[in-house]
Amino acid sequence: MTLTLSVSVGHRCNRLRQNEGMPRYASPAEPLPLTATRAMMVFGVNPIRGAIVRLLSRHPEGMTSGAMHRELNATYQTVFRHLQELEAAGVVTSDAGEKRQGQRVIYVADSDAVRAALAGYESYLLGD
Repeated sequence: MTLTLSVSVGHRCNRLRQNEGMPRYASPAEPLPLTATRAMMVFGVNPIRGAIVRLLSRHPEGMTSGAMHRELNATYQTVFRHLQELEAAGVVTSDAGEKRQGQRVIYVADSDAVRAALAGYESYLLGD
């Protein structure tokens, strides 16, 4: 038996099969567990954004946006846009000051902020 899910990102629609992992444009080294794929589909989580948070969580020393785009097989612009949104939300921090142009910026996941965001959403969903 093969379970197939469709994941839409922007104007693209890619089909996922159990144990195949993420679509080509965001393919971490190990396959995405089916339970995570299902949760992302149910709650409309962007697969690339989830992959960025996971990748940074697995690299506590931090990573550059260039290293992330290569690791995730996503475009640099896509990764950078999601990093900006994650940083604005407080779940990702960087070592950059106000002037970022021409700098090598290291991004780090704030695991406490990720847990707090997940707990807040869980509380909301469960009516607490």
